[in-house]
Amino acid sequence: MDISLGLESCLVIVTGARGQIGQVLVEAFLAAGCDVAALDIKPCSTVQQHDRLHSIEVDTTNQSAVLDAWSEAQRHFDGKVPTVCVCAAGLDLSYIDHHSSAIDMTVEQFRKTIDVNITGTFITAKTWLKWIRDSTHADAQSKSCLRNVSLIVFGSEAGVLGVPGNADYAASKSAIQYGLTMSLAPEAASIFDRARVNAIAPGAVNTPQFRKECQAVPAALWSEAGATVASRKPVEVEHVARTCLMLASDNFSGSITGQVIRVDAGKSGRMYWDQGGRAMW
Repeated sequence: MDISLGLESCLVIVTGARGQIGQVLVEAFLAAGCDVAALDIKPCSTVQQHDRLHSIEVDTTNQSAVLDAWSEAQRHFDGKVPTVCVCAAGLDLSYIDHHSSAIDMTVEQFRKTIDVNITGTFITAKTWLKWIRDSTHADAQSKSCLRNVSLIVFGSEAGVLGVPGNADYAASKSAIQYGLTMSLAPEAASIFDRARVNAIAPGAVNTPQFRKECQAVPAALWSEAGATVASRKPVEVEHVARTCLMLASDNFSGSITGQVIRVDAGKSGRMYWDQGGRAMW
């Protein structure tokens, strides 16, 4: 039995590559021997330099720009087909305005979150699927050479449990990890029988930003990754990255598609009230 990932030389596109999770995803796929196109709306200056890495500045809500980025990635890597796509782009809950109630949220904020998180993911997924269709229709030899044909979209525990005060974020993640993933999985297989579409839904992740938030509000660690989590700790970024590697690999996930993989350390609920009876949002 071959227990290697078998990802060597695959071309992987990572959107949101400049983010705190995105950077680790890029490093993980490089470590697995992949060529990586790192896409982000801002230059990926924080991502390490590597001869198998190519950074592209792109707004994922702009369809023509995403198509151009895909073409650039393929040209840069000598015509190689980008078979793996990890959609980590989007508005992070840590960086959008929080509210005590949906009553206080502007419609503009809701629309922006929906547009960036859902439309941006849809455009990226659509582009990946188009490239797979065009490549497999080209000739039988190209079709037989494709491996690790996998789309991984980023949902969140928010899409499962909701976020009081941030219905915009929770609604966007629920749409991505359920409606979009479940719709695209059979479509992808109808185009190429080994194409797979899955979502991962991380819980509170131990990023520098999360640690900063917990320093500012110590109760956040208890409520987000203590009282509500079986292991009583946040998820390590590397665990999220390893899950993506697993889902990208035909060797490990060749029969997994249309699934939402929860990487949340056993989170089973959320705290609505603290020990003093105060609202936790």
